[in-house]
Amino acid sequence: MKKFFFLLCTTAIITSCIPTGGTDPGIRPNDTSINLNRIVISSCCYQTGNLSIYRNMQAKNPDLYIAMGDNMYADNLLNTPDYGAWIQAQYDLLKNNYDYKNFRAAVPSIATWDDHDYGLNNAGKEFPYKLQSKEKFMQFWQIPSTHDIRTHDGVYTSYLYGDDAHKVQVIMLDCRNFLDVISGEPISPTTDTTKSILGATQWAWLKQELQKPAKIRIVVSSTQLCTAHNGWEAWANYPHEMDRFFRTIKEANAEGVFVVSGDVHYAEFSKRTPAGQYPIYDFTSSGLTHVEGNASVNPYRIGEALRALNFGVINIDWNASPVSIKLEACTFNGNVERQQVISLDELKF
Repeated sequence: MKKFFFLLCTTAIITSCIPTGGTDPGIRPNDTSINLNRIVISSCCYQTGNLSIYRNMQAKNPDLYIAMGDNMYADNLLNTPDYGAWIQAQYDLLKNNYDYKNFRAAVPSIATWDDHDYGLNNAGKEFPYKLQSKEKFMQFWQIPSTHDIRTHDGVYTSYLYGDDAHKVQVIMLDCRNFLDVISGEPISPTTDTTKSILGATQWAWLKQELQKPAKIRIVVSSTQLCTAHNGWEAWANYPHEMDRFFRTIKEANAEGVFVVSGDVHYAEFSKRTPAGQYPIYDFTSSGLTHVEGNASVNPYRIGEALRALNFGVINIDWNASPVSIKLEACTFNGNVERQQVISLDELKF
């Protein structure tokens, strides 16, 4: 986590004040009936914060919402034995917020987690309550009983949308459940190549997923992937894992890949071009309810970081030739403050 923020949330919920709303449309895996044109993304949301930003996200009329982690904060600071009850109370605060409830009722949503909705700042595979966290995650995000998330450790999964000519694959990584933690902050990059972010099983799964046919592939990483080392959590702390990510794309001959990420409480676009490969863009959108004072040094940043409450929009123009992907970093009121346009032809070997 960039820095540790936490609000001590009351767990009392006055039921008479719980707003009404429609039912959550839920996840839509492998839905060939919808060609995605607009996706909203976000991360880092205090469940007790000003969540009216969700009205402005909904006003974008998205086809899909991707929640990238720290979707609420439920750190087990006191090592509460009944962690399940604690995290449930925090999810309930978010679920019963009027603006969030209406947003979820209107927009199909998919999610991964980061450390604070996993359960503890910078936590990894050693976290003792991760099974309780996963159970509450599945309940909150309405994971069906037949979903593959229920068949393996962690919450990684993927979704396919659209017909063959408009196929979008969304790959949701789990950067917590298998993480070999590097202790302390500032964090120093490790030279121990046995330390992993994804773990062996998830790495094998990722390569298989990247071999599935798709025109556009959105890889969701809760922590930043294409930035430089800055002392906070990021793939740059595990340089061998970052190299493996790029290598896996090449070995799978997977075109159309870009990354979206969260965690840092500001928005930015980053770009790395591995040797012999096409450039990999990383669109970071972070800070629905809180903002970092300063953006870390990042030589891979395109333009300037946006240090304001923000959410992201991914616009896909299928009618353009070549297909165009416009990434927009929007402020609280929905104004586009930063944007990056990517031609799909650029994301080819």
